[in-house]
Amino acid sequence: MHLHHLSNSIFTRSLLAAALTVASSASFAMSDPSAIDDVIGDDTAASLDGIVNCTDFDAVRPGADFTFPNEESFEHFGNRILALDTPYHMGHDRVVKAGEAVTVTGKFDYGVAFHKDLEDEKVRAYLSGTGINGWQDLGTFTTNSDGKIFVPVDGQEEGQYKLRMVVLGDLSYADAYISSIEPGKKAVVFDIDETLTTSDLQQVFDYIGLTTADARPGAAQLVNEYMDRGYQPVFITARTYWQAKDTREWLREAVDLPEFVMRTTLSNGQSLSEAAEYKTEVLQEFQAAGLEVVRAYGNADTDAEAFNNAGIPLADTYMIGENAGINGTQPIHDEGYLQHISDVVLNTEHSGCN
Repeated sequence: MHLHHLSNSIFTRSLLAAALTVASSASFAMSDPSAIDDVIGDDTAASLDGIVNCTDFDAVRPGADFTFPNEESFEHFGNRILALDTPYHMGHDRVVKAGEAVTVTGKFDYGVAFHKDLEDEKVRAYLSGTGINGWQDLGTFTTNSDGKIFVPVDGQEEGQYKLRMVVLGDLSYADAYISSIEPGKKAVVFDIDETLTTSDLQQVFDYIGLTTADARPGAAQLVNEYMDRGYQPVFITARTYWQAKDTREWLREAVDLPEFVMRTTLSNGQSLSEAAEYKTEVLQEFQAAGLEVVRAYGNADTDAEAFNNAGIPLADTYMIGENAGINGTQPIHDEGYLQHISDVVLNTEHSGCN
């Protein structure tokens, strides 16, 4: 066994220190979900007549009832002790061409500070989603020295799928999502911190349970308006893998958004100094699978760089915050998302999916 996440603990401690320093003075203004009505008027519903949501969200949200397997003893005594700590497992979401097989990564660790990998332990994988009745048992996998398993999934018909990976030693689990698409599926990509949330620092408060990160006013409505027009939302964040669980929960519970397709980094290095490269690689991976990213939203210069690297036109790249309009991107100013929805999104054509 080894503690290869020393950098994790240092990074986490620095974030915790920053969080605790400002916690007593921080104030958080909650987003008002009804505020958009004051901007776009009462005829919004009428303007959406005939618009069809073409993504099979119902196949994975909330998903089929799940029966857990029988709990088994951990293979190693030390892991029994490790599992007394909080699990921070994650699944790496994938976009794949319909009918094409894919391999999904699951990573398993415990502990808010040290994030010790769960090594050499059994994990059972199950698949549910479009056209599947209940859950398919995909077999048992053993975590490697990095706490990872790699689950091969056969090609599936166009739709949305949930892969659930259960640690047999304590029945903790991680979910990953697979979007099986036909080439040309249109999507809009969103960064999360300070793009959908009000600040980068709020991810720290969320992680340590001090408060729930607040959404920018209109952020949920922004995403939902695109969903109503047939675009698949894609969330690409430089948060590291051990924040995946909390990030999915935030999307699902705090802003009532789908918790897929959502990609975090798999290392602290990518989060701290390689954000643009990481986001570029993820976008290009999705594009290679046939996803057509038609619009993008971010707040950081690394977001703008990644979107440009992926070939997203500057005219369809929107930046909010202090970098609004950077490098020829489209600025979202003080009026924020509510005015942007009225001016831009409500005038966006349906994606044309069927």
